[in-house]
Amino acid sequence: MKIMKRKKIFTSMLTFALASLFVFASCTNKTKQEEVKEDINDDMIELKQDIKEDMRDFNNYTYAEKDKFVTDANDELANINDDIAEMKAELDRAGDNISAKSKAEYQKSIAELERMRDEYKNNIDKVQKSTESTWDQTKKDVGATYDKTKSNIKKGWDDVKRGVNEGVNKTKEKLD
Repeated sequence: MKIMKRKKIFTSMLTFALASLFVFASCTNKTKQEEVKEDINDDMIELKQDIKEDMRDFNNYTYAEKDKFVTDANDELANINDDIAEMKAELDRAGDNISAKSKAEYQKSIAELERMRDEYKNNIDKVQKSTESTWDQTKKDVGATYDKTKSNIKKGWDDVKRGVNEGVNKTKEKLD
């Protein structure tokens, strides 16, 4: 009799523990949309910090440092290309979490960033061909297009984040 009573108590406790675990797990499970939103937010925060920390000042180079200037400018060009590629990948990962209209607007923004990147690249090419007399102007042009491009990348990330958040919220409302 004692063994049956202990077995019954043990079974009840085990059932209660499993039920509690199930309730806890179901309350803390994230939906696919919430996981995507969280991943995108984390990636954007990291990228914004990288953009802010990595902004380069091209005004400090002398004509004697022209080769280093070109190397550094091309390194930044590679970073810009990486940022644009990551932005495209984030839009693809967002999938149905954003509307087709929003996605088209973001793709248009990315195309504009690519145009600005190309302008930046053209200015780097001008620096390579510059003379000492044209150095200051070409250096200034590279700095201006670089700053403009990096600022627009940051703005693009803000726009993507806002669009994904709106899409996730709309999807969540539909599910509720």
